[in-house]
Amino acid sequence: MTLRNGSKATLGCFLAVVAGLLFLNGCGGSSGGRSIIIPPAGNNTAPLTVGFGALGPSGGYYNGVWTSVTICVPGSTTNCQTIDDVLVDTGSIGLRILNSALTTVPASSLGAISVNGSQLQECVQYGDTTYTWGPMMAADVELAGEKAPSVPIQVIGGTTLDVPGACIAVPITPGLPNGGNDDTVEALGANGILGIAGYPWDCGPDCGALVLTPPGVTSDPYYICPSGQCEQVAVSTAQQATNPVAAFSSADNNGVLITLPSVPATGAADGTVSGSLIFGIGTQSDNALASSATVYGLDGFGNIPEATYNSVQYTSPNNTIILDTGSDAFYFLDATTLASVGIVDCTDNTGYYCPSKTVPFTVTLAGANSTSGTITFSIANADTVFGSGNAAFNDLGADGGTSPSTDDLDFGLPFFFGRSVYVGMMPGVWNTESPPPSAASSATNGYYAF
Repeated sequence: MTLRNGSKATLGCFLAVVAGLLFLNGCGGSSGGRSIIIPPAGNNTAPLTVGFGALGPSGGYYNGVWTSVTICVPGSTTNCQTIDDVLVDTGSIGLRILNSALTTVPASSLGAISVNGSQLQECVQYGDTTYTWGPMMAADVELAGEKAPSVPIQVIGGTTLDVPGACIAVPITPGLPNGGNDDTVEALGANGILGIAGYPWDCGPDCGALVLTPPGVTSDPYYICPSGQCEQVAVSTAQQATNPVAAFSSADNNGVLITLPSVPATGAADGTVSGSLIFGIGTQSDNALASSATVYGLDGFGNIPEATYNSVQYTSPNNTIILDTGSDAFYFLDATTLASVGIVDCTDNTGYYCPSKTVPFTVTLAGANSTSGTITFSIANADTVFGSGNAAFNDLGADGGTSPSTDDLDFGLPFFFGRSVYVGMMPGVWNTESPPPSAASSATNGYYAF
């Protein structure tokens, strides 16, 4: 899931749960991509629109990328509701829908998921200290012509129970909407989050037991609340928030292809940038893995293992290195590290970069499958960017940490402009009918390709 860094109209770094581990995700942007491939729309293609989203320019997202999702009562073909303004997020896993967005198909009509006789709840706190809290329900999820039957989803705000103290590991930043609870469209800025990172579940097999690492601390985000008292609980993968793509009943369940056009350096207006979310990789004529694409295998933390900038190596897991449509900027290193090239923090838009002139960057990436390549992007003055009135930008940058030992390289939606980007699913029992293309067969933890 994604979070904002600063004003409501920005996305920031966030925490996502992958393979039982919490890792920090951020953002990115690029102006130097390959020519994109835009195939004709098919039954495996959902349209994407870049803009402010449900709240518009007064309170929405910069660089938000949106699609529609249809939710059905399990097994029904008629008791369904299509929900617009759902944020597409390659940096998290699972579908999370606001309770208030479920109108014609209320949450109570979906399948309740219980553990030990109690309704299963999930709570995850994110990098900006906000959190989502609500029950896990089973729903049939439809995207374009694809269907994921009886998938566990989170209904944000679908409970009157108090959020567990164990979930709020970091004190909530004062002044945030709803006191840090993203349970309304005003607080979340969206009707939901579609998390499609390259893993099937948001926590994984490790959440089958309450593993305490370090002693007394568990990353398990799941709870039951018998008699109103909430306690963390072990859950199987079948009960966890699930990547709908991995659960597709078709062969298009081994990843996604995202295509977005280039945008000018001055940005593009709300709703004028459209692209495609194409399901499957190498499963249909419209999603073949391009021969020109370099495949970057991910490590066990869901990261690109290594990146090099200015002769300094940044390595996972100390440094998160990801491609993330759910973040609004290049969350790239820190202003102190980048001061020599003219990067400074903004005074008004806290956390973003405000150089006096646009600064170009070149970064080398190294995949877990022994591939490597360079990417180029630029970072402009965020005050100028936000003041333009536009909604889509390829040159927005922000702090990704405080020093090389903690810096993240989270390449957000700006990276995706002008590129075809593949997010390959970690091979497993859920998608044995659709193994990765041969060029990605050595990427045993999933991959990015572009």
